[in-house]
Amino acid sequence: MPNDSASGAADALRRELANALTFHTSFDRGPNADFALGDPTLYSASAEGALIVGLGDPPVTIAEGRGKYGSALEMTVENTHVVLYKAERNVAYSADAFRGTVSFWLSVDTDEIPARYCDPLQVTDKKYSDACIWVDITKNDTPPDLRLGVFGDASEWDPEQKEGGGERFFWRLAKVVEPTFAKGHWTHVVITWDGINDSQNGRARLYFDGVYQGATGRIAERFTWDIGNANIRLGTGQFVGLFDDLAFFNRALTPDEIRLLNGLSGGVADLRPT
Repeated sequence: MPNDSASGAADALRRELANALTFHTSFDRGPNADFALGDPTLYSASAEGALIVGLGDPPVTIAEGRGKYGSALEMTVENTHVVLYKAERNVAYSADAFRGTVSFWLSVDTDEIPARYCDPLQVTDKKYSDACIWVDITKNDTPPDLRLGVFGDASEWDPEQKEGGGERFFWRLAKVVEPTFAKGHWTHVVITWDGINDSQNGRARLYFDGVYQGATGRIAERFTWDIGNANIRLGTGQFVGLFDDLAFFNRALTPDEIRLLNGLSGGVADLRPT
């Protein structure tokens, strides 16, 4: 009976996760999303800022059979452009109460990253310091760290326009020192956020491989997007490595849900069996 009870609880968590899912791309069927409440199309950003359907030129590639689950998106040093999905409806943005979760897997050898910083993920309609959710890998640290940043409207938190040069910037970060990155090794990254746009105690929390790593500083300012211009950007700053199983949810997942997500044998696709 205890096993039946545990199985029933896990099934209930799976159903709740499936109901909260807003976007998922496995890269197993190509670059476009497997499930999306909004536009499922992957775009490339040209040097002029225009959006072009597809993987770009030279193309970011789909690495068949080399993902955490099936295939993955592969970015090399030759790929200097960003690829992205549109955030509208795929990310559950709200001007009144913005909460959610993003989950993805990385396989990366940080020695191959050429720049001092790169952002595997950014979600914003502007830039990293203005209404943005991001993670970056800091090559200027030895060995590199991974940082989480969630910044509301720059006009409120950064009136002196210092961006990354001011103390207020660093107060807001969560950091994983010496993350377990290595070629051939997959790391599960989950970010949750809540309390944004509905209280003075907004927070984002970071999980690695299902284990809680810490929270950002308080996000008291407004977080304002022109949702039609907001994007899910992959590979900003010339990220080099493999990226797999990207998913967004419409609320902050619980620690139990994150552990279940981390342990799915087939990834997020297991939540929506065909």
